[in-house]
Amino acid sequence: MAAGATEPVNADGTRLHGKPQPVSRNTVATGVSLAAGLLLAGCGGGQTGQAAQDTTDTGTSSSTSSAPGAGLPERTAPAKSLDLADPCAIITRQQATELGVNQPLENANSNGKEGCRYQKGNPGTESGWYVFVAADTKRTAQEFSSRSPGGQITNIAGYHAYQVDDGGACMIAVDVSNQGSIFINGITRLQENRTAACPISTEFAEAAIKNLPEA
Repeated sequence: MAAGATEPVNADGTRLHGKPQPVSRNTVATGVSLAAGLLLAGCGGGQTGQAAQDTTDTGTSSSTSSAPGAGLPERTAPAKSLDLADPCAIITRQQATELGVNQPLENANSNGKEGCRYQKGNPGTESGWYVFVAADTKRTAQEFSSRSPGGQITNIAGYHAYQVDDGGACMIAVDVSNQGSIFINGITRLQENRTAACPISTEFAEAAIKNLPEA
């Protein structure tokens, strides 16, 4: 992942090694480089952080490389409302379970974004993954793409999105509104035959798109 993004990978502020630390809803994580990013709760050793500044149609995705700062195509799908009373309402408990989540859903804060933490696998183990999902009212997908060089323009459930993929770590901003975006930050724990993070993150993005009502 290219340098130049700001969104930290571990939305809950926990460290890679040792026991998980408590989540603070008021914590605002600072942007860091891939080599020295904040690390995800319970991940195995050697987990990469996220890139330096904040940085498919239904059920399938298609991607094209994007030049640094390239904007997304004009949105033709209906705008979505980002107004949620409960951040974890963006993807329900039942949907999360169907997607593989086996830990409690938790409200979380990532760099000022109020979202929900979805996790598979017990913290401290070397298996499973973590996905943070938020209805981001502070930044559009266009703004995310302009600040995150080295990513790809893709399409998720009929909406253009910008994806920054580091294999085991993945950030996606979906263009569902002129007032913000759906933001997903996913990471898989270090393990043999480690699962790619973006396919998992894309499934959560599809569920969130379907759940949000039209504006």
